[in-house]
Amino acid sequence: MLSLVLSILILAERVALPVPQAVAPNYVQPPQQLPVEVELISPPPGQIYVEDLWRVRLYNTSSEIFSVYMFITVEIAGAGLIMDATTGVFLLPPGIVNLSSVELSPINTEFYDSEFEASVNRMGEFPDGTYMVTFYVYEEGGGLIGQDGFTQEVENHTPPELQYPIDNSEITEPLPLFTWFPSLPPGTVDYEIRIVEILTGQSPESAISANPAWFTAGGLLNEEIIYPIYADGFEDGHRYAWQVEGFYSGNSVGTSEVWTFSSTSISTTFEEGSELWSFETGDRVVCSPAISLDGSIICGSLDGFIYSLDQGGSELWRYAAGGGVYSVAVGPDGRIFATGDFGICCVDPSGFLLWHNGMTGPVDACPVILPSGRLYAGSLEGVFYSIDGVYGDIIDSLRTGDSIYLPCSVDSTGRIYFACDDMCIAIQDNEDGLVEIWSYRTDDDFTGGPVIDGDYIYAAAGRKVFRFSRDGAVLWNTVLPSQVYTGPVVSSDGTVWAGTGSGNVYALERETGRRIGVIPVGAVITSTPALNVTGSMFFGADNGCLHSFSPSGFSLWKFQTLGTVRSSPVIGIDGTVYFGSDDHRIYAVTGSGAGPMTEGWPQFCRNSFNNGFIDAMEIEQ
Repeated sequence: MLSLVLSILILAERVALPVPQAVAPNYVQPPQQLPVEVELISPPPGQIYVEDLWRVRLYNTSSEIFSVYMFITVEIAGAGLIMDATTGVFLLPPGIVNLSSVELSPINTEFYDSEFEASVNRMGEFPDGTYMVTFYVYEEGGGLIGQDGFTQEVENHTPPELQYPIDNSEITEPLPLFTWFPSLPPGTVDYEIRIVEILTGQSPESAISANPAWFTAGGLLNEEIIYPIYADGFEDGHRYAWQVEGFYSGNSVGTSEVWTFSSTSISTTFEEGSELWSFETGDRVVCSPAISLDGSIICGSLDGFIYSLDQGGSELWRYAAGGGVYSVAVGPDGRIFATGDFGICCVDPSGFLLWHNGMTGPVDACPVILPSGRLYAGSLEGVFYSIDGVYGDIIDSLRTGDSIYLPCSVDSTGRIYFACDDMCIAIQDNEDGLVEIWSYRTDDDFTGGPVIDGDYIYAAAGRKVFRFSRDGAVLWNTVLPSQVYTGPVVSSDGTVWAGTGSGNVYALERETGRRIGVIPVGAVITSTPALNVTGSMFFGADNGCLHSFSPSGFSLWKFQTLGTVRSSPVIGIDGTVYFGSDDHRIYAVTGSGAGPMTEGWPQFCRNSFNNGFIDAMEIEQ
């Protein structure tokens, strides 16, 4: 009798069909063999569009022709049933039938969550979450004859956003660095960049879609690419358009806007090593500058201020930190962290204080900020801290008894390395807090590192440069003719560089530590070198100069200041070199036009943000 009533209702309304109970996430095939096999054409990984629900293949294994309809339930983990839908009735002959929403219309949909309904109606796709989708095939007026389902985690990605070269800009470097902000969530998308020449009368959008590529590269895992030396060079006075597309598991997550740039030979602008600008502070500048997400230059001075300067050297803002500023770093979200006599403070990109923690005393070392928000730094009082970077609260601390002057570094597993006086320590931050993994003590205090290159850690103490394994084994230590004052840094080809008090910068072979080169400067090296993409090196010395050398050891130029250059230089994406001096000034000097090296550990605290963690990806705490 019930079947007869259902049959009448279907013929009358074609929408009021029986609603079976939603299936559990771990659906188990009923013991009886159903005559219709359901094969779901799964949506692309990480997303579900409404249209994807109706891409299904039915296999009628019997010899009968069934009059059927389909019923679909959608559940979300933690919330239960949020949607179901019923199709119109259709004939299902023996064999295989491929279906879409066209064949299944009319489709009656019911929503049980208003926010989910609004999101689907607005975007056509499911919001983030884990969904259990179950398909039922019912015979008209009869029972269940087919069933299947799938579970899909949805992480909707945003398209990439272009960063540099800025739109409608003029580039002077022959091998510019192209950068873009990542598709979110980060770490799961690869990218393709496309550059075309804009012809007379074309808009940038028409050029990018119609013109052959001047240059293209795909499968990029990082949000940057240095224009390769083998590619066709950009022609002076010509305009180019560029665009980046993101891909998740081979499926596009969207394209960026189309930006343009033109090319001008550097010979028509500034000579290498010439001053672009300088900015006077009230005291010595020993702090290494950092470059913020918007391209502004952040630097501190012993006068107690943190300064933000635009790329032309004009002051954007200053913040009175409450004591001499020794270091600054920019976090993944653009917030600025500074250390000094006052402990640690955090200001937003506009210079407004977010929090301040006085710690147990002055903090000299540059902090490390993870994408998760966790912050690590050590104090001159010999305490290493794990800090909530959002609120500034101390989560845990580890007392070493020895002063911590040098920045720490964090590898891709979350292991932390730092040096305190004559000891190098590796720790892990886990549910038990900060736990020491290993330590190594030397006869001399550490003066450089630890820095990370792959599975190896490099540090300098006294006259020695060390190479450690991640487990703390000393793989080699090389004795140099005089004490190491800076570094070390590691180039993209694996060469290890360290500056010394004898006025030489030594090159060491990565695997053996053997000395393979020397750069004679004639003055004590007082700042950590920075390498650009061509391998050229920039560093400060106690003769008041910023020096530039080629990888083979030839002096390219030197820029004279009126005080010792203790501030480690940072290289902008246009090749400009920024640094401070004991003469109370922050300087911008024209480099070679090549941006910073991005592989290895090529400069102080690894990158232009002064943030020494490996890979800009969330590290699980």
